[in-house]
Amino acid sequence: MKSWTATARGPPTPQSLTLAASLPLPTLPPNSTALLLKITHVALNPADLVLLRALPPWLPFRRAPPVPGMDFAGVVVAVGDGAGLSSSFAVGDRVCGALGLAAVLRGEGTLAEYVLVESASVAKMPLREGWGLREAVIDYRIHDPLEEHLAQKFGEQQFDAILDCAGSQALFSHSPRYLKPEGKFVSIVGGWSQGVVPFVRNKLRPRFLGGTPRRYDLFLLSSSGSIAKEVAGWVEQGVIKQAVIDSEYPMEQAVEAFQKLATGRARGKIVIKVASTE
Repeated sequence: MKSWTATARGPPTPQSLTLAASLPLPTLPPNSTALLLKITHVALNPADLVLLRALPPWLPFRRAPPVPGMDFAGVVVAVGDGAGLSSSFAVGDRVCGALGLAAVLRGEGTLAEYVLVESASVAKMPLREGWGLREAVIDYRIHDPLEEHLAQKFGEQQFDAILDCAGSQALFSHSPRYLKPEGKFVSIVGGWSQGVVPFVRNKLRPRFLGGTPRRYDLFLLSSSGSIAKEVAGWVEQGVIKQAVIDSEYPMEQAVEAFQKLATGRARGKIVIKVASTE
């Protein structure tokens, strides 16, 4: 099978990512609770980029060669025979989910034609079509600094909450100018420098020492099939009406997809199409 592999630590380049043409097809072991999936799409996650830059492929706990990728969608082609799994999933089911961090650290990622995934990390695909991109955005490249623009435009009608998807300290530090006093600032950016350190600083620093007088929270999730199922339910119920897609790349152009992610300019998910859904 075809699979992208991490061949060197560093930024996404043809030297650090290689498309292998003939890796062995994974097989289900006896009494397995896993599913064998034919992957149709992989949505790039910022964590994929962090791991590519941080982890050498030769580490002893990583498979050889390590495969990147965390988020996935695909079709069930085989079901493990353990723990009554056949009552939950069947061959042909369209499914989605995200691998746990441990699997990705080991190099057992999703950017391949076929992948073994534990059923606990999988949800059936929501039955909803016609998702699209939001029509209105604030272009931070035009409004620089962004914080000044937000203060001018929303200083009188302040936000109830701000969801930070990029890890901007300045956005929080200036937030009293456009975030209500009882409002919440929530960051979804993980990692040591962009997640842990800002959380400790913004959560614990008192106001008399320069702390920002607004509530700061860090919202991170571990990969879980139950969470994926809950989100799928929101889609089917119409609670989530749009999937924001920045761009889609064919399997052969995964390096370009990673490079687009590295620019920090994506306005939504960057998706790699691994195979047809037909």
